[in-house]
Amino acid sequence: MVDSRAVLREWMDEANPDRRGRQGRLLQGTSPERYEDDTAAWLQFIEETVRIGAWKATPSHIKTFLDMVGGAPRSRARRVSALSAFYAYAIHKGYARQNPAVAQLRGRPHDEPNLPQLAPGQMQLLLWAADRLDGPLAERDRLIVYLQLSGLLSRSITELNLAHLHFEQHRLTADVWRKGGGTRLCALPDEVRAAIRAYLPVRRWVPPESYEESGPLLTTYRGKRLDSNVTPAAVLRQAVAIARNCPDPDAPELPVRVVPEIVRLSPSPFEALEPVTPAAPDGPPASPGG
Repeated sequence: MVDSRAVLREWMDEANPDRRGRQGRLLQGTSPERYEDDTAAWLQFIEETVRIGAWKATPSHIKTFLDMVGGAPRSRARRVSALSAFYAYAIHKGYARQNPAVAQLRGRPHDEPNLPQLAPGQMQLLLWAADRLDGPLAERDRLIVYLQLSGLLSRSITELNLAHLHFEQHRLTADVWRKGGGTRLCALPDEVRAAIRAYLPVRRWVPPESYEESGPLLTTYRGKRLDSNVTPAAVLRQAVAIARNCPDPDAPELPVRVVPEIVRLSPSPFEALEPVTPAAPDGPPASPGG
């Protein structure tokens, strides 16, 4: 039987073209390191504590592991994503027969009993609808929905400034507003990075509210910052209306109530939004066009 740790090293090899995440996308940024650490901790648990081997594990074993290590809900979801991707790779290579990291183990990002979650298919339908938004602010509105699908709070979306964006060679990170004050540095999904690049050339800026290279990322017709209580919800309603009129007879139905908070708490169609440990500053931030 193939050694699971050797499989992990093979999967995480930088030259491996199959070093992919849970949804089949190439791992970039800090994802490889985080996925490797999460998977290594799991292998140590299942092989040294449970002593049955990684290829005989069941969902109940993973649940025990997750409950034991604890951590924030998003950390739990990330660990499940890492293990799901690891087992998917092992199955693809013929090393394993089943994937015990089932989606139900991810849990809810927050304890919101009064808010339902959308199913992955419903979130994909909203993504489809976002790509069909039109009008003079289509690029901006599409970006707003993409950020909602990534799991950001409405205020985190409207508080983004151009100075908060850090374009790097292979990824985009941003200083994201958080409740209680301050920001957290996060790696944004590649789809969001592409949506921002498409939006920046048509972004509206009017001094003194905003400027070409500074001020709020998302703006009104007059170049002002958006109202977090109004615009994200209004744009989402437009996307929901398009989704409800999808001509595909197999498209899933959406619930009567779809608001930003429900979308934020539902499984993202993108790779997980990941916090990043900032490096020591060594120069001015890169230009948004970089």
